[in-house]
Amino acid sequence: MRVNSIGPAAVVAALGVVATPSLAWARSPVVIEGVDHDMRDAIMALLPDRDPPTSLFDAERISEEAAARATAYLRSEGYYAAEVATDATETPPSARLVITLGERFTFSNPQIVFDGDAPDASAINAAHAALNHVSTNAPARAADVLEAEGAALLALQNLGYADAVAGERRVVVDHATGRVNVEYHLNAGTLAHLGRVLAQPNTLFRAHFVSSLQNWEDGAVYRPSSITRLRRDIVSTGAVSVATTHLAPPSADGTRDVIIDVEPAHRNAYELGFSYSTTDGAGVEGEWTRRNLTGHADSLTLNATVAEMQQSLGIEWAQPHAAGLGHTVRYGATVGREDLDAYTHDSVALYASVDAMPRIRLGRSYGARLSVDHYDNLAGGVQDAIVLSGFGDLRNDSTEASLDPRDGSIVDLRIEPSVSTGDETLGFVRGIADARIYESFGDHDAITLAARIKAGWLEALAGDPNDVPADRRFYAGGGGSVRGYTYNSIYPHERDALGLAPGGQGLVEGSVEARWRFSPHWGAAAFVDGGSAFDNWSDAGDVRWGVGAGIRYDLGFAPLRFDIAVPLDRDEAKDDFALYISLGQAF
Repeated sequence: MRVNSIGPAAVVAALGVVATPSLAWARSPVVIEGVDHDMRDAIMALLPDRDPPTSLFDAERISEEAAARATAYLRSEGYYAAEVATDATETPPSARLVITLGERFTFSNPQIVFDGDAPDASAINAAHAALNHVSTNAPARAADVLEAEGAALLALQNLGYADAVAGERRVVVDHATGRVNVEYHLNAGTLAHLGRVLAQPNTLFRAHFVSSLQNWEDGAVYRPSSITRLRRDIVSTGAVSVATTHLAPPSADGTRDVIIDVEPAHRNAYELGFSYSTTDGAGVEGEWTRRNLTGHADSLTLNATVAEMQQSLGIEWAQPHAAGLGHTVRYGATVGREDLDAYTHDSVALYASVDAMPRIRLGRSYGARLSVDHYDNLAGGVQDAIVLSGFGDLRNDSTEASLDPRDGSIVDLRIEPSVSTGDETLGFVRGIADARIYESFGDHDAITLAARIKAGWLEALAGDPNDVPADRRFYAGGGGSVRGYTYNSIYPHERDALGLAPGGQGLVEGSVEARWRFSPHWGAAAFVDGGSAFDNWSDAGDVRWGVGAGIRYDLGFAPLRFDIAVPLDRDEAKDDFALYISLGQAF
């Protein structure tokens, strides 16, 4: 019987061979025999670039180097009895490996030894349950040894043992039985109970704001998820660039304060964006933000938009977490102008809102807006209006990246009750439902299928629905709607002939898009969009369609989008095609 005892360094070394980044293995001259295609590719990926051998000495050197790497890889995969034979020839010079795999070793029942005080029974059971990757009869892969150890530590930490650490593990390979025995040594430490949140340096934020970030009750058992959320909550404010945490020693009452070390972000931030389409024209957006204005991670933002169809100026004060963790209070004012085919709109508005941060899976937002509006270029409808509106929004978002979602879904339900006075007085309510789904598959999730559907309806509670101000009615068309058509150009145009306000009382839109990433930076997309704005649900089926394709270039934080869309209903479109250039996916 031959027994090998393998220490941590050997396991890590074996794992390191597996984790080595793939090289340009097609240039390796080594021929590998005796294994299947997948294993041959895995070994070749570990071999360095080498020119073909020019002598027997070169061939022997290259084959021996390859044999050493192949042996380490095979052992890391559990083939401890594998034989790797080298075969170097002189005429012509060539390097070859002949592999005999032999039996694949499997794990015996893994053992955990707790150094120091043992944790409670539930923690012991959780640590053992986390060793599923090295369970009895599982293939004896080196990577699984380390992964199981990490999982056991995480299980202890999830149950409150914040200081749990791993000691020296013992791995024994028994060649007589084909078994690998793993013994882990863990030190759980003591159960940790959380106290206050303290920021370092303590001059960056007000103490009240720092304490408001606490997402646990005093004395609660330590949970890694609580600490992760704390870091995420403070970084999401934009006032800090880096945040790390550690636990202070136990205080007199046995709790441990959470120290969060932060690096402040630049006080001033500048942003510039642009968009272009042949139907909507060019647009530039600029923004200046002053961060951490009052020591509460708040921000003051001035923004401006200059585009062919829209111009606006705005100011906003945002207070993150002021309405509870994950909810930002905003106060703002805007002045703007829209110059559309359907109408021209000048407005001044004040607003206040509580907005759920995008990272929250189930977000609730609400607020109010008061605007003074003037409309020109109308076939009919009100020209002057003062509108007080509110909104409530419920959003469920399981995606990971808002600018380039690849998996998950978004469901957004919104209701907007409003009262309008001026030329006409009425009360009305708008309801909008929007659903999106994303599914990726293929190698490295290279292909993403995305789909969305949106529906809306407005109802007059008092007064005539035809007197609803033009910008509060529904329209379709444009880069975020039905591509190929001018922005807000799809609505019942018979209303113009009848001297009524433009826009529809209802809306239905939908899109299907296939996205393919064929390199780290470049991708392509093909899409079909459809939409209709209408006054009666019986007319909802009168949909205008657009089809097209596009190119995507990944900037790292978001894709740059180039789309060409063709409208299928030429009577509703000004041009034979439309080009769109923008940041982020269409939806």
